[in-house]
Amino acid sequence: MDVRRAARRPGPWASIALGLSLASWFACAGCRHSQSGELGAPAGAGAWDTRLDQLFDDRFTPSAVELSGRAPGDVLDQRRFSQRLGYADVIALVSVEQVWSRTLFGGQPQQRVEVTLGRVLRGSLPRKTTPAQVLVLRGAEELPADAVGRVMLMFVAWAPGEIPAYHHHLMPADEKVIELIEAMVRHARKAGKLDESQGKKKRRKRGGEAGS
Repeated sequence: MDVRRAARRPGPWASIALGLSLASWFACAGCRHSQSGELGAPAGAGAWDTRLDQLFDDRFTPSAVELSGRAPGDVLDQRRFSQRLGYADVIALVSVEQVWSRTLFGGQPQQRVEVTLGRVLRGSLPRKTTPAQVLVLRGAEELPADAVGRVMLMFVAWAPGEIPAYHHHLMPADEKVIELIEAMVRHARKAGKLDESQGKKKRRKRGGEAGS
């Protein structure tokens, strides 16, 4: 059916055709990484672990983690930051290029953020991944418009079979936090406790701490 022609005609078929067209667009938006360089899980990545839902929630933290803070909120942020460090497949710096919002069927808000991938602090990106990427942010809290031009940290965990084939979390890239991540990665590699080739299979052996 020609969707454009159907949309000109009154009646239910126009709405159905338009709905199918939009649904196909959203479905395909996360499945083209093998052809167009979009970020996605590499071959051999382990299945998504639902215990990681609270850590890689496709949302963002508005402020950088307070590494020395002792307030209850600071302690919670520090704990989740530490867990993201341990469970992430990729930790990278990204620069925000554009932010825009959409409303899905049923009124569910969804925000999209165009970013440019920068330096990878841990892990590695799949081959043919292009620097320009579009991330989906879920939930009512939105990334502010003044985030454009800022550098942020992106924590990524692979989710093969899902659309898109990963989950992520964004937070501001504070220099002290970046230095801490780099130091911890160097220490873990030197101690032989960071085997990037094992990925999620190795991390699953740590037990059920994620998201607790």
